[in-house]
Amino acid sequence: MALPNYFISCDWGTSNFRLRVVETTTLTILAEHKTDCGIKLLYEKFLKQREKEQTQFFADYLKKQMSSLPKEHQKHIIVAAGMASANIGLFELSYADFPLNASGNNLIWKHLIFNNNLEVLLVSGAKTSSGMMRGEEIQAIGLAQELKEYKKGILLLPGTHSKHITYNKEIYTELKNFMTGELFEVLSKKSILVNSVSTTSSTVLEKPFLEGVQLGLERQLSVSLFSIRAKDLLQTRTKEQNYYFLSGLLIGDEISYLEHTTENIFLVAPDPVFSLYKIALKQIINPKQLILLDDKVLENALLLGQKKILLQYENEQPL
Repeated sequence: MALPNYFISCDWGTSNFRLRVVETTTLTILAEHKTDCGIKLLYEKFLKQREKEQTQFFADYLKKQMSSLPKEHQKHIIVAAGMASANIGLFELSYADFPLNASGNNLIWKHLIFNNNLEVLLVSGAKTSSGMMRGEEIQAIGLAQELKEYKKGILLLPGTHSKHITYNKEIYTELKNFMTGELFEVLSKKSILVNSVSTTSSTVLEKPFLEGVQLGLERQLSVSLFSIRAKDLLQTRTKEQNYYFLSGLLIGDEISYLEHTTENIFLVAPDPVFSLYKIALKQIINPKQLILLDDKVLENALLLGQKKILLQYENEQPL
């Protein structure tokens, strides 16, 4: 069967929700609607009521948000990625196993039709024996066309839980997870360092950041953490300098295993994370090996990945 002219891209994460009306051929975004009601918050609301079972509760929320889109686009099929397929989401799906084909044809998805006239193509995550992801697998298959000319390398998707995905001839073969973003959040807001770290500017302080990166590369993460508090109390480093030192320390630790790699490194992220990782990676990666792809590429990759899943679904329909 032919692809529909339009589809609804649903990106439903732990803490955010976004719908976009997408023109299928060009991937042009015609309309967008966002809320801060991610899977975690909506699940908490679900637990406080007893009238509806979980899937219906989530489907009704999705239907209500669809009404915020232009009326002529409210009945298109929804392609949903992210935490919607988790056990606290719309409908739980098992993880697909690595390796993953760049076409996305071995990802797990399910076609759902609800009694509120909602049609959803729900995509699951992917896993290895020691790592997993939900949402990034769609970005990865969407990014495959950017990686194809390089044949192989390691794709870096920084975030709360950073993903490093090994790519080899149109197949994603391995996955590493790093809790870099979450560690930064915990250490800067819920640890003894809470009063020693802060920032009010978007300008990166490179000197303390690179000091942190170097210590992270040298595997000095744990032993360097208390120095943040000490230097604040002794007034030898400002709270803002500490902020970037801690960021560099954690990022340096994350990328330390790449220091002597001969592989291509593909960095894909939005700012300000993109700029920080770029600065850090340039300390250890040959410029010819470092391929930088910004947030516009990442945004398009999600849509392209969802389109690939939609194509898989349409190809399985009877003529």
